[in-house]
Amino acid sequence: MTKKFFSKSGVLFIMSLFMVFALFACVQRDHKAGGFVGGPCQYKSYPGQATILSITDSQAGAPDQIKRFDVKFSFTPQEKIEESFGRAEGKTFNLYGNNWQYPDQEFLRVHNIQVGKVLDGNLRAIPVLFDFPALKQKQ
Repeated sequence: MTKKFFSKSGVLFIMSLFMVFALFACVQRDHKAGGFVGGPCQYKSYPGQATILSITDSQAGAPDQIKRFDVKFSFTPQEKIEESFGRAEGKTFNLYGNNWQYPDQEFLRVHNIQVGKVLDGNLRAIPVLFDFPALKQKQ
């Protein structure tokens, strides 16, 4: 019986210790970095413009779900991107709507998304993220 109690106590102690370490790991932050998105990283932001290249039906999702669209765009930064992984020249990117899903018809309508439309935006490097202030929820 003592052996069984010890094993439960040992497991509880190890789990408690792990939770304390996890808590400290989560609250660590570089105070010089300021705010952050998705983790304690600094993002270099490159302003520029995205051009909508194509809008096609998305094959993602079940047939009974809301119809979604695969929207492709290119991005032209105003200045040279220093990070090689963030270079946008000659690349196309997917535009996602709310909750990182392909946009639906309502999203396209509200934001007047159509082929050829130009959006001011920012390429944020480390990792590469695009931010389009004009596409924030208006619904």
